[in-house]
Amino acid sequence: MKVIGDGSKDPQTITGDHLNDFDWLENNGKAQGAERLTAPVKDSKEKLLQKLGQIEETGPTALGPAILTSVAMACTGKPGSTVVICTDGLANIGLGAFDECKNEKDFAAAEEFYEKVGHIAEAAGVTINVISIEGDECKIDSLSKLSELTGGQVERVNPTTLKENFSDMLAMPVIASKVEARCKIHKAL
Repeated sequence: MKVIGDGSKDPQTITGDHLNDFDWLENNGKAQGAERLTAPVKDSKEKLLQKLGQIEETGPTALGPAILTSVAMACTGKPGSTVVICTDGLANIGLGAFDECKNEKDFAAAEEFYEKVGHIAEAAGVTINVISIEGDECKIDSLSKLSELTGGQVERVNPTTLKENFSDMLAMPVIASKVEARCKIHKAL
């Protein structure tokens, strides 16, 4: 797993036992957010596009650790920050890996992990959107809990329309976060 941030520094690579250490990933994510998210996207766009173009598939998907790290990084920013999860497959290594689940207890632990990360994002006012590719298995029902808890969106897209869907999600402004609405009605109602 690689942490890129705003693209101004060389990526940080996370491997081995760190992929299974919740506290380490969360603390590292906060540290990386403070260190690697210094420029706004409008200023780092070109560097990010270049780094994005260099990404290659290199093996298993450490989706859970990547989500936790991304959320922790976003939590260092302002409420209203957004994490977009774009995946084409099943989380199969590290925390939240469904590929390693052998029984119901393992599946429950993986789902509990995603719920815990969702609560961290919710508490910080971070929205999580999930984009998955049509035809690929990624346990969208479990990942969608992240969006439900944070007020984000879930989209299953055709790979040919990915760019449009991604743009649409980012174009929606965050109006408020951590909002509570109360409605008072007459006692007779």
